[in-house]
Amino acid sequence: MDVGTGPHLHIGYVKESGHVWVSDTGGDTITVLDHADGRVVDRWHLGGGAAHFSFDAGCTVGVVALRSADEAVIVRPQTREVVRRVSLPAGSAPTGTMPAFDRGIVYTLNEGNGTVTAVEVSSARITASIPVGGLPKWGQPWGASYKPITQPVGKTYVVSTESDDVTVFDDSTNEVIRRIPVGHRPNRNAIFREHGNIYISNEADDTVTVIRIADDQVLATVPVNHRPFRMLPIQAINGRDEMWVLGAGEATTGAGTVAAVSGTEHIVTRTIDVIDEPANWVVNPQKRLFIVGSSCRQLMVYDFVSDAPVGLTELGHDPAPGAISGLIHTSAGSLFILNNDSTVTVLRDQNE
Repeated sequence: MDVGTGPHLHIGYVKESGHVWVSDTGGDTITVLDHADGRVVDRWHLGGGAAHFSFDAGCTVGVVALRSADEAVIVRPQTREVVRRVSLPAGSAPTGTMPAFDRGIVYTLNEGNGTVTAVEVSSARITASIPVGGLPKWGQPWGASYKPITQPVGKTYVVSTESDDVTVFDDSTNEVIRRIPVGHRPNRNAIFREHGNIYISNEADDTVTVIRIADDQVLATVPVNHRPFRMLPIQAINGRDEMWVLGAGEATTGAGTVAAVSGTEHIVTRTIDVIDEPANWVVNPQKRLFIVGSSCRQLMVYDFVSDAPVGLTELGHDPAPGAISGLIHTSAGSLFILNNDSTVTVLRDQNE
Protein backbone atom coordinates (compact mmCIF):
# COMPACT_ATOMS: atom_id res chain seq x y z
CA MET A 1 0.00 0.00 0.00
CA ASP A 2 1.25 3.50 -0.84
CA VAL A 3 1.61 5.92 2.04
CA GLY A 4 2.76 9.55 2.35
CA THR A 5 6.12 11.27 2.24
CA GLY A 6 8.97 9.54 4.02
CA PRO A 7 10.95 8.89 6.01
CA HIS A 8 8.38 6.98 8.06
CA LEU A 9 9.39 6.69 11.69
CA HIS A 10 6.40 4.94 13.23
CA ILE A 11 3.51 2.62 12.51
CA GLY A 12 0.84 2.21 15.19
CA TYR A 13 -2.57 0.73 15.85
CA VAL A 14 -5.91 2.27 16.83
CA LYS A 15 -7.58 -1.04 17.62
CA GLU A 16 -10.91 0.43 18.69
CA SER A 17 -11.54 1.99 15.28
CA GLY A 18 -9.81 -0.74 13.27
CA HIS A 19 -7.15 1.56 11.83
CA VAL A 20 -3.38 1.51 11.40
CA TRP A 21 -1.51 4.81 11.40
CA VAL A 22 1.71 5.53 9.48
CA SER A 23 3.79 8.61 10.33
CA ASP A 24 4.64 10.40 7.08
CA THR A 25 7.53 12.16 8.79
CA GLY A 26 8.84 13.82 5.65
CA GLY A 27 5.51 15.53 5.02
CA ASP A 28 2.51 16.80 6.94
CA THR A 29 0.23 13.75 7.06
CA ILE A 30 -0.55 10.54 8.87
CA THR A 31 -1.74 7.84 6.48
CA VAL A 32 -4.62 5.86 7.96
CA LEU A 33 -5.09 2.26 6.77
CA ASP A 34 -7.77 -0.38 7.37
CA HIS A 35 -6.41 -2.93 9.85
CA ALA A 36 -7.58 -5.95 7.83
CA ASP A 37 -6.69 -5.28 4.19
CA GLY A 38 -4.51 -2.17 4.41
CA ARG A 39 -6.61 0.02 2.10
CA VAL A 40 -6.12 3.75 2.59
CA VAL A 41 -8.89 5.22 4.74
CA ASP A 42 -7.53 8.75 5.13
CA ARG A 43 -4.51 10.97 4.63
CA TRP A 44 -4.83 13.11 7.70
CA HIS A 45 -3.13 16.50 7.35
CA LEU A 46 -2.00 17.01 10.93
CA GLY A 47 1.14 19.12 10.61
CA GLY A 48 4.82 19.00 9.79
CA GLY A 49 6.85 15.90 10.52
CA ALA A 50 4.63 13.48 12.41
CA ALA A 51 7.24 11.27 14.04
CA HIS A 52 5.74 9.22 16.88
CA PHE A 53 2.49 8.96 18.83
CA SER A 54 1.09 7.40 21.99
CA PHE A 55 -2.48 6.50 22.97
CA ASP A 56 -4.15 5.78 26.29
CA ALA A 57 -5.39 2.23 27.00
CA GLY A 58 -8.73 2.68 25.21
CA CYS A 59 -7.47 4.95 22.43
CA THR A 60 -9.74 7.76 23.64
CA VAL A 61 -6.91 10.29 23.65
CA GLY A 62 -3.44 10.44 22.16
CA VAL A 63 -0.47 12.72 21.60
CA VAL A 64 1.43 13.05 18.32
CA ALA A 65 4.94 14.52 18.18
CA LEU A 66 5.45 16.79 15.15
CA ARG A 67 9.19 16.93 14.63
CA SER A 68 9.51 19.71 12.07
CA ALA A 69 6.67 21.80 13.56
CA ASP A 70 7.99 21.61 17.15
CA GLU A 71 4.55 20.66 18.43
CA ALA A 72 2.79 18.05 20.52
CA VAL A 73 -0.75 17.57 19.24
CA ILE A 74 -3.44 16.16 21.55
CA VAL A 75 -5.91 14.14 19.49
CA ARG A 76 -8.90 11.84 19.68
CA PRO A 77 -7.53 8.82 17.79
CA GLN A 78 -10.82 7.07 16.99
CA THR A 79 -12.33 10.12 15.26
CA ARG A 80 -9.08 11.86 14.24
CA GLU A 81 -10.00 15.13 15.88
CA VAL A 82 -7.42 17.65 17.07
CA VAL A 83 -8.13 18.66 20.67
CA ARG A 84 -5.26 21.09 21.28
CA ARG A 85 -1.86 21.96 19.89
CA VAL A 86 1.02 22.49 22.30
CA SER A 87 3.93 24.58 21.05
CA LEU A 88 7.38 23.41 22.13
CA PRO A 89 10.50 25.60 22.12
CA ALA A 90 11.90 26.25 18.65
CA GLY A 91 14.42 23.60 17.69
CA SER A 92 13.00 20.94 20.01
CA ALA A 93 12.46 18.48 17.14
CA PRO A 94 10.30 16.07 19.19
CA THR A 95 10.85 12.61 17.75
CA GLY A 96 9.43 10.31 20.42
CA THR A 97 6.57 10.21 22.89
CA MET A 98 6.47 8.45 26.24
CA PRO A 99 3.03 7.78 27.75
CA ALA A 100 2.15 8.32 31.39
CA PHE A 101 -1.61 8.55 30.95
CA ASP A 102 -2.28 7.19 34.44
CA ARG A 103 -0.79 10.47 35.67
CA GLY A 104 -2.39 12.54 32.91
CA ILE A 105 1.00 13.18 31.28
CA VAL A 106 2.68 12.43 27.97
CA TYR A 107 6.38 13.20 27.60
CA THR A 108 8.00 14.21 24.32
CA LEU A 109 11.61 13.21 23.66
CA ASN A 110 13.20 16.22 21.99
CA GLU A 111 16.20 15.26 19.90
CA GLY A 112 16.85 18.84 18.86
CA ASN A 113 17.67 20.30 22.28
CA GLY A 114 18.32 17.32 24.57
CA THR A 115 15.24 17.73 26.72
CA VAL A 116 12.09 15.86 27.68
CA THR A 117 8.87 17.90 27.85
CA ALA A 118 6.02 16.92 30.18
CA VAL A 119 2.65 17.76 28.61
CA GLU A 120 -0.45 17.65 30.81
CA VAL A 121 -3.09 16.14 28.53
CA SER A 122 -6.25 17.59 30.14
CA SER A 123 -5.04 21.19 30.10
CA ALA A 124 -2.63 21.03 27.14
CA ARG A 125 -0.11 22.69 29.44
CA ILE A 126 3.65 22.14 29.65
CA THR A 127 4.42 21.25 33.25
CA ALA A 128 8.15 20.61 32.99
CA SER A 129 11.16 20.70 30.70
CA ILE A 130 13.64 18.09 31.85
CA PRO A 131 17.29 18.28 30.75
CA VAL A 132 18.64 14.93 29.62
CA GLY A 133 21.61 13.85 27.54
CA GLY A 134 22.22 14.47 23.85
CA LEU A 135 19.84 12.89 21.35
CA PRO A 136 17.26 11.27 23.67
CA LYS A 137 16.12 8.17 21.81
CA TRP A 138 13.85 6.13 24.06
CA GLY A 139 12.28 6.13 27.50
CA GLN A 140 10.71 3.69 29.92
CA PRO A 141 8.55 4.53 32.90
CA TRP A 142 8.24 1.78 35.49
CA GLY A 143 4.62 1.00 36.27
CA ALA A 144 1.04 1.14 35.13
CA SER A 145 1.54 3.91 32.59
CA TYR A 146 3.37 1.58 30.23
CA LYS A 147 2.54 -2.07 30.88
CA PRO A 148 0.19 -2.64 33.81
CA ILE A 149 1.72 -5.77 35.31
CA THR A 150 3.45 -4.21 38.31
CA GLN A 151 3.33 -1.25 40.67
CA PRO A 152 5.06 2.02 39.74
CA VAL A 153 8.25 2.92 41.58
CA GLY A 154 8.01 6.60 40.71
CA LYS A 155 10.82 7.17 38.26
CA THR A 156 11.48 7.15 34.53
CA TYR A 157 14.56 6.24 32.46
CA VAL A 158 15.56 8.06 29.25
CA VAL A 159 18.33 6.81 26.96
CA SER A 160 20.52 9.45 25.29
CA THR A 161 22.56 8.29 22.33
CA GLU A 162 25.06 11.13 21.98
CA SER A 163 26.00 11.39 25.66
CA ASP A 164 26.24 7.63 26.33
CA ASP A 165 24.03 7.72 29.41
CA VAL A 166 20.60 7.20 30.93
CA THR A 167 18.81 10.04 32.72
CA VAL A 168 16.62 9.01 35.67
CA PHE A 169 13.97 11.49 36.82
CA ASP A 170 11.35 11.54 39.55
CA ASP A 171 7.80 11.09 38.23
CA SER A 172 6.17 13.28 40.87
CA THR A 173 8.52 16.26 40.61
CA ASN A 174 10.09 15.74 37.16
CA GLU A 175 13.44 16.47 38.81
CA VAL A 176 16.52 14.63 37.56
CA ILE A 177 17.70 12.10 40.15
CA ARG A 178 20.88 11.00 38.40
CA ARG A 179 22.54 10.25 35.09
CA ILE A 180 24.03 6.80 34.70
CA PRO A 181 26.93 6.23 32.26
CA VAL A 182 26.35 3.19 30.01
CA GLY A 183 27.95 1.89 26.81
CA HIS A 184 28.60 3.63 23.51
CA ARG A 185 25.60 5.03 21.60
CA PRO A 186 22.74 3.51 23.60
CA ASN A 187 19.55 3.39 21.57
CA ARG A 188 16.88 1.51 23.55
CA ASN A 189 15.92 0.29 26.98
CA ALA A 190 13.63 -2.49 28.19
CA ILE A 191 12.44 -3.58 31.63
CA PHE A 192 12.77 -7.16 32.87
CA ARG A 193 9.99 -6.81 35.42
CA GLU A 194 10.36 -10.25 36.97
CA HIS A 195 13.84 -9.21 38.15
CA GLY A 196 13.31 -5.50 38.67
CA ASN A 197 16.09 -4.59 36.24
CA ILE A 198 16.29 -2.32 33.22
CA TYR A 199 18.47 -3.19 30.20
CA ILE A 200 20.08 -0.71 27.79
CA SER A 201 21.28 -1.76 24.34
CA ASN A 202 24.54 -0.05 23.32
CA GLU A 203 24.74 -0.25 19.55
CA ALA A 204 28.29 1.00 18.98
CA ASP A 205 30.13 -1.30 21.42
CA ASP A 206 28.00 -4.45 21.12
CA THR A 207 26.98 -4.56 24.78
CA VAL A 208 23.91 -4.43 27.02
CA THR A 209 24.02 -2.59 30.36
CA VAL A 210 21.93 -4.07 33.20
CA ILE A 211 20.75 -1.64 35.90
CA ARG A 212 18.92 -2.56 39.11
CA ILE A 213 15.88 -0.29 39.38
CA ALA A 214 15.69 -0.34 43.19
CA ASP A 215 18.92 1.65 43.61
CA ASP A 216 20.05 2.37 40.01
CA GLN A 217 23.22 0.33 40.41
CA VAL A 218 24.86 -1.07 37.29
CA LEU A 219 24.85 -4.85 37.75
CA ALA A 220 26.62 -5.88 34.56
CA THR A 221 27.86 -4.88 31.13
CA VAL A 222 27.15 -7.87 28.93
CA PRO A 223 28.91 -8.47 25.58
CA VAL A 224 26.15 -9.54 23.18
CA ASN A 225 25.79 -9.57 19.39
CA HIS A 226 26.70 -6.97 16.78
CA ARG A 227 24.77 -3.67 16.83
CA PRO A 228 22.09 -4.56 19.40
CA PHE A 229 18.99 -2.44 18.91
CA ARG A 230 15.85 -4.28 20.13
CA MET A 231 15.20 -6.17 23.37
CA LEU A 232 12.37 -8.40 24.57
CA PRO A 233 11.98 -10.10 27.97
CA ILE A 234 10.42 -13.49 27.22
CA GLN A 235 9.77 -14.98 30.67
CA ALA A 236 6.13 -13.85 30.60
CA ILE A 237 5.76 -15.37 27.10
CA ASN A 238 7.27 -18.84 27.46
CA GLY A 239 8.72 -19.07 30.97
CA ARG A 240 12.39 -18.84 29.96
CA ASP A 241 14.47 -16.55 32.16
CA GLU A 242 15.91 -14.57 29.25
CA MET A 243 16.11 -11.11 27.79
CA TRP A 244 16.29 -11.45 24.03
CA VAL A 245 18.56 -8.97 22.26
CA LEU A 246 18.23 -8.50 18.50
CA GLY A 247 21.43 -7.50 16.69
CA ALA A 248 21.41 -5.72 13.33
CA GLY A 249 24.40 -7.76 12.15
CA GLU A 250 27.79 -7.14 10.58
CA ALA A 251 28.04 -4.35 8.05
CA THR A 252 29.68 -6.70 5.51
CA THR A 253 27.87 -10.01 5.98
CA GLY A 254 24.59 -8.69 7.39
CA ALA A 255 24.13 -11.83 9.50
CA GLY A 256 21.62 -11.20 12.27
CA THR A 257 21.29 -12.96 15.62
CA VAL A 258 19.36 -12.97 18.84
CA ALA A 259 21.48 -13.09 21.99
CA ALA A 260 19.61 -14.65 24.92
CA VAL A 261 20.82 -12.99 28.13
CA SER A 262 20.17 -14.80 31.42
CA GLY A 263 18.10 -12.71 33.81
CA THR A 264 20.03 -14.03 36.81
CA GLU A 265 23.57 -14.67 35.54
CA HIS A 266 23.79 -11.65 33.17
CA ILE A 267 25.57 -13.65 30.48
CA VAL A 268 24.62 -14.79 26.99
CA THR A 269 23.52 -18.39 27.40
CA ARG A 270 22.70 -19.05 23.74
CA THR A 271 22.72 -17.32 20.36
CA ILE A 272 19.98 -17.84 17.78
CA ASP A 273 20.65 -17.21 14.10
CA VAL A 274 17.90 -15.23 12.40
CA ILE A 275 17.67 -13.40 9.07
CA ASP A 276 20.24 -11.01 7.61
CA GLU A 277 20.14 -7.35 8.66
CA PRO A 278 17.12 -7.51 10.99
CA ALA A 279 15.03 -4.33 10.99
CA ASN A 280 12.27 -4.98 13.52
CA TRP A 281 10.12 -7.57 15.27
CA VAL A 282 6.71 -8.12 16.85
CA VAL A 283 4.96 -10.89 18.83
CA ASN A 284 1.43 -12.08 17.98
CA PRO A 285 -1.15 -13.40 20.49
CA GLN A 286 -0.26 -16.99 19.53
CA LYS A 287 3.26 -16.45 20.92
CA ARG A 288 4.97 -16.28 17.57
CA LEU A 289 7.70 -13.76 16.85
CA PHE A 290 7.92 -12.09 13.43
CA ILE A 291 11.33 -10.67 12.40
CA VAL A 292 11.88 -8.72 9.17
CA GLY A 293 15.20 -8.09 7.40
CA SER A 294 15.99 -4.58 6.17
CA SER A 295 17.48 -5.53 2.80
CA CYS A 296 17.31 -9.31 2.58
CA ARG A 297 13.55 -8.92 1.97
CA GLN A 298 12.56 -11.77 4.24
CA LEU A 299 10.18 -12.37 7.11
CA MET A 300 11.09 -15.04 9.65
CA VAL A 301 8.55 -16.59 12.04
CA TYR A 302 9.77 -18.00 15.36
CA ASP A 303 7.50 -20.04 17.64
CA PHE A 304 8.06 -19.42 21.34
CA VAL A 305 6.17 -22.56 22.38
CA SER A 306 8.42 -24.96 20.43
CA ASP A 307 11.39 -22.55 20.71
CA ALA A 308 12.17 -22.93 17.02
CA PRO A 309 11.77 -21.13 13.68
CA VAL A 310 8.64 -22.23 11.83
CA GLY A 311 8.52 -20.18 8.65
CA LEU A 312 10.25 -17.88 6.18
CA THR A 313 8.48 -15.57 3.71
CA GLU A 314 9.97 -13.54 0.85
CA LEU A 315 9.03 -9.86 0.71
CA GLY A 316 8.78 -7.48 -2.22
CA HIS A 317 10.21 -4.38 -0.53
CA ASP A 318 13.02 -3.49 1.88
CA PRO A 319 11.58 -3.05 5.39
CA ALA A 320 12.49 0.28 7.03
CA PRO A 321 15.69 -0.15 9.08
CA GLY A 322 15.48 3.04 11.15
CA ALA A 323 11.86 3.14 12.24
CA ILE A 324 10.98 3.65 15.90
CA SER A 325 8.31 0.99 15.38
CA GLY A 326 8.12 -0.68 11.99
CA LEU A 327 6.01 -3.80 12.43
CA ILE A 328 2.58 -4.40 13.97
CA HIS A 329 0.12 -7.26 14.25
CA THR A 330 -3.61 -6.42 14.26
CA SER A 331 -6.63 -8.11 15.81
CA ALA A 332 -7.91 -8.65 12.27
CA GLY A 333 -5.05 -11.13 11.79
CA SER A 334 -2.91 -8.97 9.51
CA LEU A 335 0.75 -8.10 9.72
CA PHE A 336 1.83 -4.59 8.64
CA ILE A 337 5.46 -3.97 7.66
CA LEU A 338 6.75 -0.42 7.26
CA ASN A 339 9.04 -0.30 4.23
CA ASN A 340 12.08 1.78 3.32
CA ASP A 341 10.14 3.56 0.59
CA SER A 342 6.63 5.02 0.51
CA THR A 343 4.83 1.71 0.95
CA VAL A 344 3.56 -0.64 3.62
CA THR A 345 3.39 -4.41 3.10
CA VAL A 346 0.27 -6.14 4.45
CA LEU A 347 0.34 -9.91 5.01
CA ARG A 348 -2.30 -12.25 6.35
CA ASP A 349 -1.09 -14.11 9.44
CA GLN A 350 -1.58 -17.77 8.52
CA ASN A 351 -0.76 -18.81 12.10
CA GLU A 352 -4.09 -17.57 13.48
